[in-house]
Amino acid sequence: MTAPLDVLVVGAGPTGLALATQLRACATPFRIVDRSLDRARESRAPAIQPRTLEMLSPFGVADDLVDRGSAAVGLHLHLPRRVLHVPVFDVGCDDTPYPFLLFLPQSETEAVLTARLAERDVTVERGTELLSAEPEDAHVRCRLRRRDGAEETVRARYVVGCDGAHSTVRARAGIDFEGYAYPQTFLLADLEAEGLEPGVAHTT
Repeated sequence: MTAPLDVLVVGAGPTGLALATQLRACATPFRIVDRSLDRARESRAPAIQPRTLEMLSPFGVADDLVDRGSAAVGLHLHLPRRVLHVPVFDVGCDDTPYPFLLFLPQSETEAVLTARLAERDVTVERGTELLSAEPEDAHVRCRLRRRDGAEETVRARYVVGCDGAHSTVRARAGIDFEGYAYPQTFLLADLEAEGLEPGVAHTT
């Protein structure tokens, strides 16, 4: 068993990567694991809020995100006989250096955060799954399984669940997910389309 960690971050999506960036800046001993073998390659979440950019700014990634994204996105509402042009994404904030909703695919957000961690000698341990997490004195005893099938036991002062709606950390901690399910069907695709103006959100 390795020496105790301060923090074990479970989940390397945008939330886990942002937390890891902050922990590294504070020189806090941690590891970040994710059972997925790779980061997101499709769009998924499409936008970043101004406050999120403010929170990321001290760690040197906000400007990189802005450079990759689009802050001037309008909405084209396609009706049967005409198209309405609606500027709906002005968030109305004048007390922030980022007074806009930044449109940037989740895949790009994860790429920027992962690159910044790599610059700071932090490796995201992909293909590593949390199997169990049990309180033990002043630590949490965690069992991990790596991509090669080997298992490892680590102790951490804090285990942070950044592993999404079906969080293993939440389940192991016995924390209920309170809320309601909304039965809706969505289709998400990354594709090239002809006849649509780029840099605009289109809806019918």
